[in-house]
Amino acid sequence: MAEKVYFIRMDSEEPFDKIEKKIKRLYKRSNLGGCFEKSDTVGVKVHIGEKGNTAYLPAVFVKPLVTMLKKAGCRPFLTDTCVLYKGERDNAVSHLHLADKHNYNIETTGAPFIVADGLFGRNEIEVEINREQYKDVPIAAEAYYSNALLIVTHVTAHIGCGLASAIKNLGMGFSSRKGKLNQHTQLPPEVDKHLCTGCGVCARWCPADAIIMEDEKAVIYGEKCISCGECIALCRYDAVTFKWDGSVEILQKRIAEHALGVMECKKNKIGFVTFMIRQADDCDCIGKKVKVVLPDFGILAGFDPVALDKAVLDISKREYNTNVSTESYPDLNPLIQMEYGEKIGLGSLDYKLIEVK
Repeated sequence: MAEKVYFIRMDSEEPFDKIEKKIKRLYKRSNLGGCFEKSDTVGVKVHIGEKGNTAYLPAVFVKPLVTMLKKAGCRPFLTDTCVLYKGERDNAVSHLHLADKHNYNIETTGAPFIVADGLFGRNEIEVEINREQYKDVPIAAEAYYSNALLIVTHVTAHIGCGLASAIKNLGMGFSSRKGKLNQHTQLPPEVDKHLCTGCGVCARWCPADAIIMEDEKAVIYGEKCISCGECIALCRYDAVTFKWDGSVEILQKRIAEHALGVMECKKNKIGFVTFMIRQADDCDCIGKKVKVVLPDFGILAGFDPVALDKAVLDISKREYNTNVSTESYPDLNPLIQMEYGEKIGLGSLDYKLIEVK
């Protein structure tokens, strides 16, 4: 049977009272509440946006979902994990401060923000999956221990996946630092010395101290590099690139397997809300101004991350004859994560799209 994916059209510039009504209507029509029981502690997975990012999902859009959970007697909390790169989100303390600055707090949303993998991203639980890439995957402890999860995703492009949507938000977003490191180890970046200006930004931000300046040019030492991609995202001169080979396929497969680990420990207790608005040319982790490349479409909801991500691509094709991945990283194939996800039991590519009026 085809998975049901519900959607409602929405423009992020609409008055908030109208947006709030649409989000609640979608929540009810899609029966997301069926995942949650009274007294459930529910982790609401969000991305608060890195400092300097200009297109992350406004925190106020999460408020109606928190309201619905609390109305059902649940105990919701907002959550995310520590990142690999040097930034405001590489530890719980500064992550919490940034969350507050970006209004991901009790005052704006009605729920507190808790970092799911602890102070330095090391609080994890190994979940057995027995798949091609991994037998076990490390999942953020508080995601594992929560009674249920609601995955709130903001669709963007991504330098390694093409599309950053529900699978990426679930798989990379709920991995501990160890899990993120495992996912990235197949993607060695390289520097084009003809394009490198010697500004040193990549060296300052490298979380592994794998980049040094030699003769006023950046040099990456492969034995120390963790392939997180931060140098590529930050370089304004396109001097750092990945080798776009089979390693990109491996990254997408590894993310899908980590997503499966989360799904395995939350059977029938996980729902998804995906915002197809402010779709930018890079993900919300990028701490700089990003470019919105597609008009707002609306919000999707369902229980299958593969079906939801496939719907994102299909809707984009139908509405705009392109998608955020093609507009930003045309050499990448974002379908890899979905096709592999279906293969390993993460979800289904077969879905039925239902519009909520």
